[in-house]
Amino acid sequence: MKPPLIKFFLILLLFCTVYPLMSQSRPAERPKIGLVLSGGGAKGLAHIGVLKVLEEAGIVPDYISGTSMGSIIGGLYAIGYTAEDLSAMNHALPWQVMLSDYVPLRNISLEEKHDYMRFFAELPIRNGKIMLPSGMLEGHNLSVLLSSLTWRTAGIDSFDHYPYPYRCVGTDIINGEVVDFKSGDLAQRMRASMAIPSVFTPVIFDSSMVIVDGGVIRNFPVDEVLDMGADIVIGVNSGFKEKETSEDLRSLGKILSRSAASYGIYDSRQQAKKVHVLIAPDLTGYTSADFNKSAEIEAAGEVAARMHMDELLLLAADQKTYGACMKPEPLAEKDSILISRVSVNDLKYNDQSLVYGMLDIPRNSYVTKTQLQDGLERLFGTQYFERLNYRFEKDKDAFRLIIDAAEKPPSSLKVSVHYDNYYGAGLLLNFTQSNFLASGARLTLVGDLSQYPQARVYYRKYTGHKKKLLAGFESYFESNLIRVYVHGDEVGFSKQNHFTSELSLKHAFTLNQQIGAGLLFEYSAVYPNRAIQTLYPTEYNFKHYGFAGFGLSASYNLNTLDDYLYPSEGTEIGVHMKGIYNPATDLKLLTDTIDTEISLSSFGKVYINFEKYKLIG
Repeated sequence: MKPPLIKFFLILLLFCTVYPLMSQSRPAERPKIGLVLSGGGAKGLAHIGVLKVLEEAGIVPDYISGTSMGSIIGGLYAIGYTAEDLSAMNHALPWQVMLSDYVPLRNISLEEKHDYMRFFAELPIRNGKIMLPSGMLEGHNLSVLLSSLTWRTAGIDSFDHYPYPYRCVGTDIINGEVVDFKSGDLAQRMRASMAIPSVFTPVIFDSSMVIVDGGVIRNFPVDEVLDMGADIVIGVNSGFKEKETSEDLRSLGKILSRSAASYGIYDSRQQAKKVHVLIAPDLTGYTSADFNKSAEIEAAGEVAARMHMDELLLLAADQKTYGACMKPEPLAEKDSILISRVSVNDLKYNDQSLVYGMLDIPRNSYVTKTQLQDGLERLFGTQYFERLNYRFEKDKDAFRLIIDAAEKPPSSLKVSVHYDNYYGAGLLLNFTQSNFLASGARLTLVGDLSQYPQARVYYRKYTGHKKKLLAGFESYFESNLIRVYVHGDEVGFSKQNHFTSELSLKHAFTLNQQIGAGLLFEYSAVYPNRAIQTLYPTEYNFKHYGFAGFGLSASYNLNTLDDYLYPSEGTEIGVHMKGIYNPATDLKLLTDTIDTEISLSSFGKVYINFEKYKLIG
């Protein structure tokens, strides 16, 4: 048989495979196409490559369903993003940042910068008990990204009203059921669909549903698209590895993850039986966490889809016999949105006025993405919240901006350790309590348990109409080593104890710039060690020498550094002035007598610090 004839019979066979019913009778109406995108973490980025080929072949789906990463790719495609748009996004997005809770230091308020990212464990305290968090990540960055990408859905509640009707799948772990999202805030639903248990915290809906990744039960949502009315299903399965061997399952982590996924794997196999064109990219060697290989995974999806090009072209050609298959118009992008008012969910530990003040969005005003993003950064920079979501609800000719703020627990314990060859080893502890003595106030206790201990107490509360004022009290104690010099030569070390208490009021111009003034008390004393006292009895004939006094302080701070320890760009300016009025001296001689003739006059100090960083290569 000649090659052209063989190809003809192969196409005929494919035709009969895709349309078994067409050999009996041709449908009077065009068969509806459903597109199903599975979960798979980073491997789900293969869906983008598949979408490129579907567009090239002329396939226009009537319905779309997705789980986890498939819910994000499918949801964005359903509202009008093209395959090229998604590909450009995939190549440009810093996925490792988006899928973490890391926020650049410049987005953290000045008073929180010192302790930000300083502790390797943060444990919530609930009902007096130290608990483990419900997930390693809150997903704040991802939530803000998804909210930004879905502005065009403002005012549209039903997913059936998207250019491509859409379904998003999650798992309710209270009832152990699949949740088929058909309406509501798209960004929140997509975030819930990919809430991988133990990795991302679950999304709670009205306390009645706790939603985690849809892949726990339904990783390949074919039934959902069939229920929407699809006659022909194109499925892209980039999820679980189909077969594992005993050699693959040799670690505790792999056994636990495979066990948790067992039902999802079984269900995916059952769902795959209902698919007419099944595209399964070869993702051997890739894991669900390989977001650093996003371009390669996308390309693998394109390769897999091209292996089905004959089927896709045949399907597209048959669709055209019913009339031209026109792609629906995407939802119009919105540069700005008219906000009638801002609403915040009920807060347990913070004043709602804090949210309103930090956002600073007047009623009946237009807001852009940039303005809203800046407001969210100011609010998140307070470190009072774990995650911030927002959505829009239609309000006559405008929209109501709804802020869903996930508060940090009222109490928490943070832990870290440190070591250096100057101070030695130490254990860092941080205890934070919200609403201490006053609503919206925060008490923080920080201790460094080491040979040279340090302790700090903060008490702060935002106040004022726009929450630009920060009233606070701070006490700080530290024990340090200081180098001792005699006639210009270093001869050893002495110990210094230093204690400061300050009552202050600061005004924040921006998140990174503030000016302040306060009342302070300061005590400082030096304790020379015995060796120095023995070697230099004339200069160091005292047990300790110090002063104590009250005074005034003033400060100006600017800090736009992108990292606390290793900044690559930004500026830091610090100007601190203080004056101590008639300090009292504290001198104890080795002979146990006090030299009453030694006194100190009032004095002032000025500290100026300037740092600027910029990459030169």
